[in-house]
Amino acid sequence: MKYHLYARCSDRSQNLSSQVRTLKEAYPNGKLYQEKLSGVSKSRPERGRMIEALKPGDCVVCIRMSRLSRSMADLFQVVAEIDAKGANLRFIHEDIRTDTSHGRLVFGIMAAINSYQRELINESCDAGRRAALAAGTKFGRPAKITDEQKKLVLRLRKEGKTYAQIMDATGIKRSTLYLILKPEKRKQYNKTHKIHLAERRRLEAQPGFTWDGYHKNERAAAAKPLGKN
Repeated sequence: MKYHLYARCSDRSQNLSSQVRTLKEAYPNGKLYQEKLSGVSKSRPERGRMIEALKPGDCVVCIRMSRLSRSMADLFQVVAEIDAKGANLRFIHEDIRTDTSHGRLVFGIMAAINSYQRELINESCDAGRRAALAAGTKFGRPAKITDEQKKLVLRLRKEGKTYAQIMDATGIKRSTLYLILKPEKRKQYNKTHKIHLAERRRLEAQPGFTWDGYHKNERAAAAKPLGKN
């Protein structure tokens, strides 16, 4: 078994020495991973590198749960990634470890509570959204281009004005003019955007998936020489 020790603090002005000392005192031969990042930061390169290095039977050790993840949802995602590697997890302060029946029970209860809480939030949001729609509320950011501006752009184009002339007359960017004059392109863009989001969600739902590992594989694939035809 190999121990992987993870330490993180939220600000570059803070010091990791206390965490590192505690981890090294408990597991002097453990491999240390440390980084200084905000708790809301989604990208954690050292954490991703640690998870990639895990082998079956290994153990990840942190001082506290808050050092490993930024939220309960993120915590369970990371735990799933570690479990998919066949490794275990231990939090020193909370005295929780996933290689014991007690630790697995605690995590199971926490996961159930987190799922229940998420469902309550979703139901509350859906109810509020339906009530707002019924009251005539429109969601999304306000349109930057008014209907009068769109009509002006269409009229100027119909009169034979060039894109440059319309830009000078209205102050509207070329890319926005293009979407006003060719609305079918906006539909195509929205469709492509939805496909892209769906693919992101599919990847993120895979056990053990991390964006750090994904981008690493992408770079490795791009670095391979192309075969001869």
